[in-house]
Amino acid sequence: MWSFFRNRRRRKLLAVALPPLQLEILKRNVPAFNRLSEEKQQRMLDCVRIMIAEQHWEGCERLVVSAEMKTTIAGHAALMLLCSGDYYFDSVSSILVYPSVMVRNHDGVIEHTVGEAWDNGGVILSWPEVLQAANHRDGDNVVIHEFAHHLDGLDGEMGGSISFDTSRDQSEWEHVARTEFQQHVQAVEAGRRTLIDPYGATNEAEFFAVASECFFERPAPLHDRHQALFTLLKSYYRVDPRDWH
Repeated sequence: MWSFFRNRRRRKLLAVALPPLQLEILKRNVPAFNRLSEEKQQRMLDCVRIMIAEQHWEGCERLVVSAEMKTTIAGHAALMLLCSGDYYFDSVSSILVYPSVMVRNHDGVIEHTVGEAWDNGGVILSWPEVLQAANHRDGDNVVIHEFAHHLDGLDGEMGGSISFDTSRDQSEWEHVARTEFQQHVQAVEAGRRTLIDPYGATNEAEFFAVASECFFERPAPLHDRHQALFTLLKSYYRVDPRDWH
């Protein structure tokens, strides 16, 4: 019954076009939108409208969450949902936006972070870092990183073990992800340059998150240098970002 009301509400949302100002924001702050096929552009627009309307958005430290912030964050997150059916990050409980880098004090140890994903479904983002992803093609994208953690946690644990449609892909992922992670850790410890962000050596969950960033931001190099990993991420996300790069 609840899904009936949800779907009816969404049909009403999707019947109204994204306002022209927000469409321009999407084109400017999510450059990939301009290179998508017409079908995928429509899917992104659907995701953006539903996420803006349904998510609980909250500004922190007196920040007022603007239409630009919502549109930009939803647009980058929508890249991960271009072929995901009717899922619109329904399990995300809230999106908190900070005006700068977040500072945490853990037992006297000061930590700086640009984003977090919580077990309860919350996603926390630094707005300047979101804009950084919009304006620089350096392989870093905090929105994709944190929403990848959310997808990773849909099975109840953020541990880098994601779910595939087939048992063959599932088994292959367990082998490839473990091997790639171990090799990544060895490369980072040896001081070698890596295509995938060195932060991925922290643990398997962070490795999946930074690998997802690289998949969407630098797909061709990832395919050339980590083909097995690329192929599985392509199967998981059901898209090939090389099509729009």
